[in-house]
Amino acid sequence: MSVGRIVIEWWRSSLGRDDGQARAARARLRRCESPAEALAVAETHDLNASLKRREQNPTSDQLALLVTVFARLAGVDGEKLAVLLGRQTMKQGPRTLSELRFQSLIRFRSRRDLMTPLRRSLSVLGANPACNGHALAEDLYFWNDGIRNRWCFQYFGAEYVEINQEETVT
Repeated sequence: MSVGRIVIEWWRSSLGRDDGQARAARARLRRCESPAEALAVAETHDLNASLKRREQNPTSDQLALLVTVFARLAGVDGEKLAVLLGRQTMKQGPRTLSELRFQSLIRFRSRRDLMTPLRRSLSVLGANPACNGHALAEDLYFWNDGIRNRWCFQYFGAEYVEINQEETVT
């Protein structure tokens, strides 16, 4: 089972419900400023157990990023996050998330450093943000240069181009 499916199952059972326990967990996780704070919330350990049962070995930074971001989501169905952040309401109009803020966001290589700016970026999607949770979970879990490159293409609504390592410019 993919990381994305595991995270979606966890979100639906732990955070996505509309009851007091899920609301309280979301609130606790939304306030976390560091991985250590996120690790002090029981629902984080529920996700860790689910991932470990399916032979994934997340780091504390991977867990913290996933739980704090998913605590902000009102839904896990929809378009990919970078597409939503780059959407323009009018042709040639401003994007949902400014290009400068997006550029700043994708510069972060470490998940620990990405936690706060990514959560803040979600706020531009309104009070009840929703996106493709499966893709988001996979991207955050495996966050690397290739994923950041793909987010750039998605943000600008451009077709993704594979980089040919053997090609040289003369």
